Amino acid sequence: MSISIAYPYRATHASSRFFGLGLVIAVHVLVVWMLVSGTAQKGLKFLKKPMEAVVIQEVIIPPLPPIPLPPPPKEVRPPQPNAPRVETPLPFVPVPEVAAQTQSAPPTMAANPAPPPAPPVIAPAPAPVVESRMAHIASLEGEYILKVRTMLHSTKRYPTGRQASQQRPQGKVKLWFTLSRHGVLLDVGVLESSNSNLLDDAAIATVRRGSYEPFPPDTWTGEELHKFSAEIAFTPVSS
Repeated sequence: MSISIAYPYRATHASSRFFGLGLVIAVHVLVVWMLVSGTAQKGLKFLKKPMEAVVIQEVIIPPLPPIPLPPPPKEVRPPQPNAPRVETPLPFVPVPEVAAQTQSAPPTMAANPAPPPAPPVIAPAPAPVVESRMAHIASLEGEYILKVRTMLHSTKRYPTGRQASQQRPQGKVKLWFTLSRHGVLLDVGVLESSNSNLLDDAAIATVRRGSYEPFPPDTWTGEELHKFSAEIAFTPVSS
């Protein structure tokens, strides 16, 4: 059985070899014929046309415009000093002498008018007048102080009560008090005590109880209030 199978296998293999060899020869013959007859050149031309059409349809991008270069910097030259200007002197032209004509002033007008009168000079007030005014003001101030002190001494009251009647204090109290220009009492206090509270309180009450006149004109100039002092003496009333 092995021998009967081998012969057909070999015959099949030989026939296929001859078929392939014949096919190769036929292809070569066809190629030679095409080259000789010009069929191959026509085929190349036929293939070339679609390729050229494809190339024509390509989008051609125009080149970018050239970028202009900046202009070169201008050369700066230092300013040149101006040449000194030479002035040409004008020619001297002599002026003819003309005799001056004098005109006499009209008889109705004076040649030299009189100067205006000088303003009157106010002489300063003599010293005796100023001194007399200051003395007058000082006299008014002194009279006002004397009037206030007289009023206080006339309106003082000796302290009353059991303690005052038992102790019967005696002494002087020096006070200070402030008045406005309108004669209003603003404040009062003790400068020197009498060593007795009864007498000190009685002196303060006397000042607060007093009645004061406005300042005389021109006295204590520039002061809206003035500080005064007074001394009040107390003596016990004999029983």
